[in-house]
Amino acid sequence: MKKTILMLFVGGFLAATTATYAQDNPTQDKHKTESGDTKTKVKPNTTAGDKVHNVVHPKNKRSHGVKAKHKTDEGKAKVETGKQ
Repeated sequence: MKKTILMLFVGGFLAATTATYAQDNPTQDKHKTESGDTKTKVKPNTTAGDKVHNVVHPKNKRSHGVKAKHKTDEGKAKVETGKQ
């Protein structure tokens, strides 16, 4: 009984640590583009589950499309695109 409780505690601690690490460290590339009066930032649109998967499987990264921010002299615009 004591071993079971200890194993559940250790497993929960490891899962919480992995989830926290995944949220603090971005795992995919971000792209910035500047030209004249416009600036564009593009980065992957990932959920917390995707981030955990990306930490465990660094060579098989997962995302739900990309999100882009366009900034011009007139104002800002957000664009979310679907999966590539």
